[in-house]
Amino acid sequence: MTTTQTKPANPNEAKPTLALGKPAAEAKESPEAKVSLKVICSEMKLDPRVAREKLRIAVREAKKYPELSKAHKPRSAWEWPKGSLAEKEARAALTV
Repeated sequence: MTTTQTKPANPNEAKPTLALGKPAAEAKESPEAKVSLKVICSEMKLDPRVAREKLRIAVREAKKYPELSKAHKPRSAWEWPKGSLAEKEARAALTV
């Protein structure tokens, strides 16, 4: 049997992109960094399960935590833009 060799990749080919149209390598270095609940729990030494319960309660209290209520969508990850009001409200809700 003989094997066939394929041509080397063309250096002029387009780089793979994500749905947003940014090259995959640039997407990791996004200027809008996100802070996840996992990071906050490790910083505050909290159990993630208890933290999620507290956040669910806080989201229902829209008058007390308006930015947190706006930022979270059901069935999505608990993460916020770094330094945002929603992150600060999430941290406040977890300390209560």
